[in-house]
Amino acid sequence: MATSSDATQLDSYDRKILAELQEDGSLGPVEISARINLSASQCSRRMQRLRDRGLIDRTVAILDREALKLGISAIILVRLGSHSAENERLFLERIEKLPEVVACHYVTGDLDFILHVVTRDLVSYEELLRKNLLTGAEVSACRSNIILRTTKETTSLPLHFA
Repeated sequence: MATSSDATQLDSYDRKILAELQEDGSLGPVEISARINLSASQCSRRMQRLRDRGLIDRTVAILDREALKLGISAIILVRLGSHSAENERLFLERIEKLPEVVACHYVTGDLDFILHVVTRDLVSYEELLRKNLLTGAEVSACRSNIILRTTKETTSLPLHFA
């Protein structure tokens, strides 16, 4: 993981490279060099340095949920029965095993966790809730919100802070 001092040492070319990679992680140094007006060899060196510094965590493909017939995307708000380390451990161990959970956030406020889940349909969603989330003794309450439409979703981070 990069430290804040690592991020403050980014120059405008580093930011441009990171911005291009956030839009299309498959771009190589030649393609990026044409887009940001820097030589391919310089782009290659900078890209490797950004990886070595841990600023590029990984490169992934973003799949089309609809094309894969994953029709349900939902947010589940979870409250644990108590805030013991054991309760948290049990809950997180179970969540790690569930491929339907695409994000798990530990949050402040009156909830403990916010989950983003993706399933095929309402039947598989109900099964996930009944068999995997509501059965845990450490879980006090779950509230579900099925996402009807997504108006903004990005994996890009705001680089103007870096």
